[in-house]
Amino acid sequence: MSFNSRSNVYENIGSSDFSGISNPMIWLRSKVIEKTTKSSKIPLFYKEALRFLISKMGTLSYLNAEGNLVDIKCIHANPERAIAKLTQENNIILPIISVNQSSTNNADKRRRGAPQIITKTFWSEEKKRSFRIISEAPRAVDIQYSINVWAKYRADLDQIVEQIRLLFNPHLLVKNTYTDVAHAFIEQEVDQSTLELNDRQERVLRRSFNINLESYIPNPQFLITSTGEIEEFNVDTYLN
Repeated sequence: MSFNSRSNVYENIGSSDFSGISNPMIWLRSKVIEKTTKSSKIPLFYKEALRFLISKMGTLSYLNAEGNLVDIKCIHANPERAIAKLTQENNIILPIISVNQSSTNNADKRRRGAPQIITKTFWSEEKKRSFRIISEAPRAVDIQYSINVWAKYRADLDQIVEQIRLLFNPHLLVKNTYTDVAHAFIEQEVDQSTLELNDRQERVLRRSFNINLESYIPNPQFLITSTGEIEEFNVDTYLN
């Protein structure tokens, strides 16, 4: 699939695209509301953003004492669950990375008014044509994540920390079905000192990163057809 997109806020009353309609904004909003279903209001954006971060952390590796490049496993777990797994399971190989979504906050400086209708133009290289898409304004939010690095040796931990810093340089571009412009930033790095796990009879070093993802929860998108009708838009259906 290959396409480019351009978006803007539709505010021009009496546009030539809607000739004969006294108030295009009201007409568009009524059509969007009419076509919106319960299932289309569940975008699964949080799930895809978290999956992207876990996948990205899973690309990291380190050089062990023998000079061999070793891949690092990344899991979805909050710190408490990760500590419990390290305590209870002796077969977990360190170093390991855990990622957890911790909270969500309003992003008032980036929010748009609810009445606004967003228009986008998608260009499909496969079909050699553009598609005009409309939706209600997305909800601006800041999503917080915790990335924890667990290691036995300081040298291994430092290698992983270096790579994470390079990924967020100055930000990590988060991509999924809904966006390719969401920016994730490191807000804080904390040395969580040494954990003594008696069952494993070894020490575990931990470094934590607090991540802030500046993102938008999308509303359902709709296609304006060549006949002027509006129908639910699915990228895979129309652009492949």
